Amino acid sequence: MENRRSREFQMHQERDASWSRLRSEPWRPRGHRRAHGSGLPRVQIVSLPAFGSPSFWEICQRGDDWLLYTAKVVNRDWHDLTVLGYEPVEFESDRLRAYFDGFVATSLPIGPDRSGMGGCDGAVTQLTLYGDLWSEVRFQWWSHSPPAWASVVDLTAEVLDAFEKKL
Repeated sequence: MENRRSREFQMHQERDASWSRLRSEPWRPRGHRRAHGSGLPRVQIVSLPAFGSPSFWEICQRGDDWLLYTAKVVNRDWHDLTVLGYEPVEFESDRLRAYFDGFVATSLPIGPDRSGMGGCDGAVTQLTLYGDLWSEVRFQWWSHSPPAWASVVDLTAEVLDAFEKKL
């Protein structure tokens, strides 16, 4: 009995420490560092507008529950993107599941934009979808996204709008 209590206490301490680390030390969203008990990441959206506040959102699945988290972007450089914190946001589990289902049901060509255009200002958005067995797909676009990606770009904008309204 004593060993069981000791193990439970240790697991509780490890869980609390994992949350504290994410809240006190910058971390890279592309890594696999998450808080114990937060669930499996399923959708990650990073929005970096040229003249606005950047945002980071993550939908996680924990059993039958779908949870939403946000963090503060502290380094906007895509090669070293880092965030601080990992805070739960109240949001309907069924809607989060529906967003994930909508993304994974989308069929589109994966070719990136090759228009030869460039730009200085605008928003960069990144969408990552996570599956099981280390599978993931990542899309990133500037303000003028590839036309063939319109369905995923539109759904991402809808999701971001819904999430921003919760803050």
